[in-house]
Amino acid sequence: MRLILVLFYLTVLIFSVNAQNISNPSQRVVVPDSIYLKLEDAYNKVSENVNAGRNVLNLSNRKDFIFKDGIYSYQGQGPHFPKKIFIFDKNRIFIFDNIGAYNPKGVLSEFLNCIEELKLNKAKIVRYSKIIADHIYYEENLNYGSIVK
Repeated sequence: MRLILVLFYLTVLIFSVNAQNISNPSQRVVVPDSIYLKLEDAYNKVSENVNAGRNVLNLSNRKDFIFKDGIYSYQGQGPHFPKKIFIFDKNRIFIFDNIGAYNPKGVLSEFLNCIEELKLNKAKIVRYSKIIADHIYYEENLNYGSIVK
């Protein structure tokens, strides 16, 4: 009887440990507080107090949750808040004002400003251009509830 109980507890322990290793589909990138505050300020122009700075995804690799140089999207909590993007490079940040779903031309125009402001190298320009194009393509027909029928 003891052997059965010991085996049962070991089985439960193994399953609970493995369950913690399964990736969380809603896991987000944890950004430093200084970046969080900048994102909140930028998103408050769209909608106030929606905790957008805590809802950050890495656009290069959605399974990478470590904050480092790269391009990210962020949005308010919930599916009806539009996504905005920002680029973090060498401890500097460029936050895009335009939203891909509403103004893709504005996003591309801002990317040109970002290249100059952050002095991005050729490899990053090419990589980020593709990521932004993919982002805009995905966002193309989304209205985030702005048109309610």
